[in-house]
Amino acid sequence: MSLLYLDLECGISGDMFVSALSDLGVDFTPLEEAFNSLELGVKMKFAGDSRNGITGKRADFSWESDQPLRLMRDIHDLLERLPVSESVKSGSRHAFERLARVEAFVHGMDVDKVHFHEVGALDTLMDIVGAFWGLESLGVSRVWASSVPWFSGKVQTAHGELPLPAPATAVLLENKKIKPSGYDWEIITPTGALILDQLVQEYTTGFPGILKKSGTGFGEKQAGFNGLRIFLAEMEENPDKYGQDKVWVLTTNIDHLTGEELGFLLENIMQAGALDVIHLPGTMKKNRPGCQVQVMCRPHELKSIQEAFFRHSLTLGLRVQLQERIFLPRRSTQVKIKNQSIQAKEVFFDGRTYVRPEMNDLSGLADKCKESVVQIRLSGEGDAEKM
Repeated sequence: MSLLYLDLECGISGDMFVSALSDLGVDFTPLEEAFNSLELGVKMKFAGDSRNGITGKRADFSWESDQPLRLMRDIHDLLERLPVSESVKSGSRHAFERLARVEAFVHGMDVDKVHFHEVGALDTLMDIVGAFWGLESLGVSRVWASSVPWFSGKVQTAHGELPLPAPATAVLLENKKIKPSGYDWEIITPTGALILDQLVQEYTTGFPGILKKSGTGFGEKQAGFNGLRIFLAEMEENPDKYGQDKVWVLTTNIDHLTGEELGFLLENIMQAGALDVIHLPGTMKKNRPGCQVQVMCRPHELKSIQEAFFRHSLTLGLRVQLQERIFLPRRSTQVKIKNQSIQAKEVFFDGRTYVRPEMNDLSGLADKCKESVVQIRLSGEGDAEKM
């Protein structure tokens, strides 16, 4: 099981993270070709660089023409058409949705009206998709990081001069482990904070396992070191050892929504970042038909889930509990079914390995083969080949 550890001592930005992945050995040429299949005319180049005697890579992204300001629906359209795996698409989509909600919150506007200014240009699209694509290429299943250094100062944005951390960055850093620092310039950008928010599961001073390789990615600003070091480690796979973390469980009883409104609520809670949503029908007071809705989410998604719950249900209250979760060790892999590569989860239990294809990829293959998902799954049980 591969783990990636981020040393945040000098901050993080989107281009620093992707550059560090390149320095670690990730070849982004196939991703550049995927972007250009949409006729975006982008170039993803990584130049060698050196700061304070340490070598690494620095991103040099470019595109052929001026790009329009994009709404969330435009980002959705690009991601939907992008020829990458469904897991990369869904991770990138969820990250942009999170960013849109944060931007809407800090600027007091509706999510659907958020224009992606400097945080939504093509370079940031390449940063976010590149982050998920790079981790998938490395087979990384867990991302840890050191404490986040706090910083101050001012920055010029499309909204004018803002104090640091920028408002969106500050929201994205909520519930993260912070430490003081003497930096008075922007060492963590909104895109860098978004990567932490979406990818890091634990903040710690080190990591277990065998160190395999390290990489360094430099930012464009020539101020100090301005670099992100990342470390790839191989964790011992013990089938008898369970993973463990903490999740929030939110519960409420509902008897005032129509079926259509309830379905819309469940859909929006999932889009807000929930790990799981369950709807339990029952009989409420005065013999009213109703239901209980239970939602499980990661700690850093609690605020967005609560907001979605209240916004789309107008329920009067939520019961919230922080609970321990035990889970089987697993990692992302690929299998071949009908000569097509399918994303899958590889699960370890009792000394054995089990591979479970991802439903989204199965349904895509089913549409392509003009068969049902059941037919694809059952045929795959006989001829699936792990890649």
